[in-house]
Amino acid sequence: MFELFRLLGNRKLFILLIVIVLFVALMGVTLGDRIGLTWPEKFVKDTVGFTQRIVNKPAAAVSGFFEDIADLNAVYEENENYRVQLVELQRQVIDYRKLKTDNENLQKDLDFTEMQKRNANKYYRFAHVISVNDDVNNPTVNIDVGSKDGVAVGQAVTSIEGMVGIVSTTTDYTSTIQLITSLSLTSPDSYAIAATVTGKADTFGIVESYDKNKKRLLMTGIDPNKTKLEPYDTVVTSGSGGVFPAGIVLGEVMQVTPSEFGLTETALIKPTASFVEWKELFVVIPGIDPNEGDGTP
Repeated sequence: MFELFRLLGNRKLFILLIVIVLFVALMGVTLGDRIGLTWPEKFVKDTVGFTQRIVNKPAAAVSGFFEDIADLNAVYEENENYRVQLVELQRQVIDYRKLKTDNENLQKDLDFTEMQKRNANKYYRFAHVISVNDDVNNPTVNIDVGSKDGVAVGQAVTSIEGMVGIVSTTTDYTSTIQLITSLSLTSPDSYAIAATVTGKADTFGIVESYDKNKKRLLMTGIDPNKTKLEPYDTVVTSGSGGVFPAGIVLGEVMQVTPSEFGLTETALIKPTASFVEWKELFVVIPGIDPNEGDGTP
C-alpha cells in the first residue's frame, strides 16, 4: 500500500497512467460498432465547425474585397481602352470631314477650270495660297507659282467667285498678288481694268479705284447714252487694251450715280470674291495652255 501511494505521489507518472486509460477507453469506444457519435465527438466537431464558420466569414469577406479590387482594375483598364478608341474614332471623323471638304473644294476648282477651257484666249494656273499680308494700306497674298510656271507681273488672279487681284512681283517659284481692294488713283503701282457688263456689250468703263468706306469698286467713264446699267448686273473684264483677258468676273453693280459734270456715270460694284480664308487661287494667263498641246482637237 505504501508503495502504491508513493507511486501515485509521482504526478507525472500518474497523469501518464490516466492518459493511457483514457486512450484505451477511447479506442474501445471508437473501434466498436456504433450507431451515432459520442458526445465528445459531437463536442469536438461542433467546436471545429463553429471555429471554421467564425474564421471563414472574415476570410471570405477579405477574399471578396480583393477580388472586387481586381475586377475594378480590369474595368478601369477596359474603360481606358474604350477612351483611346473613342478619341481615335473622333480623330478619324475629323480627318474624314476635312478630306471631304477638301475634295468638294477641289471638285469645284476642277469644274471651274473645265468651264474656262471654252475660252481659248486664256488659261488658268492653279495655285496654293502660302501666306497673307493683312496690311490695311497694302494687302497682298503670296502663292506657290512663279515665273517658272508662266506667271508674270500684271496678270489677273481670281478665285472661283471672282477676280481678287493682280500679280505685282514674281520669283521663279512664288508670286505676290496686289488685291483689287487696294486699287487707287493716287498709287503709281495701281492698275486700271477695262470692264463691261455681261449681256450689254455696248457698256464700257474703267475700274481703277476702291472705296474702302463703302467697300465697293468704282467703275467710271460709263456712257449713259449707250446702255443703262441696273443693280445686280455682272461686271467682267472687257479685254480692251490687251492687259487683262475678257470675261474675268469683277462683281455686281449695286448703284449707279452721275459723274461730277453729268457727262458720264459711275457704278459702285460689289466684288464677288469673298477675300477671306483663301486656300486656292488661279492665275489668269493669256494664250493657250502649253500643257494642252497646240490646241488642235
